[in-house]
Amino acid sequence: MRSFILSVLFFCSVTFSAFSGTDQISMRRCLLLPVLDSLDGAISYSIFENVENYLKDSSWCYYRSNSEIIDILKNYKKNIHVHLRNKEVLKLVAEKSNAGSLIRVDVKTGVGGSEVSMDIIGPNGEDVYFKEKETLKSDDVIVIAQTIKNWLVNYEKRIPYDGKVIGVLGNQFTIDTGNLYGIQEGDVVDIFRQKGKKRHPLLNEIVEWEMEQVAKAKIFHARKSISQGKVSEYASKKRLRIGDWIIHRKEMRRTKDDAGAQGVSYPDRMGHEFGKLGTVGVFFSVGTGSISISDNEVLTRKMGGALVGALLDLEVWATRNYWAGLSVRKLFGSFKKKEGTFSNEKSSVDTGVYRVKAGYRYLPIGFFYGPRVDAFIGYAKYSYGPDASPGDGVTAASFKGLMLGAQGNMPLVRDIRVFLEMDFLITSKYTEDKVVHGEDDSSTNYHVEIGGNYTLNPTMTFESALGYISNKAKFKSPTKEYSFKDTSFRVGVIFSF
Repeated sequence: MRSFILSVLFFCSVTFSAFSGTDQISMRRCLLLPVLDSLDGAISYSIFENVENYLKDSSWCYYRSNSEIIDILKNYKKNIHVHLRNKEVLKLVAEKSNAGSLIRVDVKTGVGGSEVSMDIIGPNGEDVYFKEKETLKSDDVIVIAQTIKNWLVNYEKRIPYDGKVIGVLGNQFTIDTGNLYGIQEGDVVDIFRQKGKKRHPLLNEIVEWEMEQVAKAKIFHARKSISQGKVSEYASKKRLRIGDWIIHRKEMRRTKDDAGAQGVSYPDRMGHEFGKLGTVGVFFSVGTGSISISDNEVLTRKMGGALVGALLDLEVWATRNYWAGLSVRKLFGSFKKKEGTFSNEKSSVDTGVYRVKAGYRYLPIGFFYGPRVDAFIGYAKYSYGPDASPGDGVTAASFKGLMLGAQGNMPLVRDIRVFLEMDFLITSKYTEDKVVHGEDDSSTNYHVEIGGNYTLNPTMTFESALGYISNKAKFKSPTKEYSFKDTSFRVGVIFSF
C-alpha cells in the first residue's frame, strides 16, 4: 500500500508540476493536510474546514485547495498517521500541490480536554519550520481551530521574505506576490539570496536563515498576485536569479512619478529576521536608595540619595516553555544623612545585583506571543557597598541565597505588552565585609517590578520598568535591624537572537 500511494503521488507530480525543485516553492504557498484526530475523523473535518477558510482569507498565505491530493490521502485514512510522517510522501505532496508550507495538525481528545499539536513541514519533507503543542481544557471544535489559527499567525512572522523571484530578464524580474499582499507600484524592495539555514539544537526546527543581499529595486507594475520590478542598484557582482527572496519595505514606498529608487540607502536591518534562541537586554537605570538602622524597632539613623547605573539581562530559550536567565545590575551614588546622628554624614555607595534563574513558561492560549505566566527558581546576590563607618553602624554587606519568583506578561494591543514580576530569597544569608553587627538572627528579601515594552520589529524591543528591592537583617542581642532599600527606573532595548 505504501508503494502504491508513492506511485500515485509521483504520477501526479510529474503530470502537474510546473517548477524545477522544492527550493523554488515559496513558504507563502501553504497546504493544510488532512487533520488527524483520535475519534476516527469525528471532529477532524470540522476543524479542517474552519482552518482552511481562515487560510483562504489570509493575507500571508496563497492557499489553493487541492482536493485531488487530499482525496488520495483520505483513501488511506487507516494509515494516514504513518503516511503523513513519511518524508517521500510529504515531498511529493508539496510538488503536486506546489506548496512550500505543509500544515500538519493532530488532535487527541480525552476526558475533560484535548491535546492539539501542529507542525509545518518544508517542501523537502523534512525541514520543520514551526512546531507547537498545547493541552486544552476543551474539545470544542471552535476552540481547537482558534488555537491553530493563533499558531498560524505566529508562523507568519517567521517567514523570512514577502515573495520570491519567479522570472528574470536582464535587470527586470517578476515576483509571485502583488496587490493582495500589499505590493504596490512604486514600492522599493530588497532582494536577498539564501545561503543556508540553521536548526535549533534541541527542537530540530529551522531557527535562522543565512542570506546575503543581492540588490535593491523598484516595483513598476503590480497585479493581484504577481508583480514586476527593475533593479536600481546591485550590492555586489552577483546578479538576480530565480528563487531570490523579496523583502518589502513599506516605509520606503515611492510614488509612480518618481524617476527611480536611486538614493534610497540599504536598510540597516532585515525586517524579517527574528529571535529564536533568546534575548539580551541593555538598560540604563536611575533611582534612589537608603540605608537604615533601627534599635528596638525604632528608626535611629538613616542615609539616602540618588543611584545611577546599568543593567544587563539575558534570557535563553531551551524550548518554548523552558528557559534560563542571567541578570547583572550595578548602581553608583552618594548618600547623605536623612535622620539621626552620623559621624560621617556623607557616603559614596555602590550596589550590585546578580541573579541566575531557570523557569517554566505557561502559555494560557498556546500562543508564544500571547499571555504568559512564568514561574522560576534560581540564585541571587544583592550587595551594598557604602563607606564603612563602624561607629555609625554602617558597613558593606550582602544578601544571597535561593530565589523563588513568578512573572505575568500579557499584550495590551499589538506590539505593546505589560508585565509584573515578584520574587524573594527563600534561604537568605547575610554577611558583612567588616564585622560591625555580627551574625544575624534572620534576614529577608523581596523584589517587585512592573513595566511594559514596545516591539519595534522582530529583533528589537524597547522596555521600561519600575522596580523596588528590600533587604533586611535582624539581630536579637541587642535587638536591632540593618536594612537596605532602593527604587529604580530602567529603560533600554532588548535584542532577539
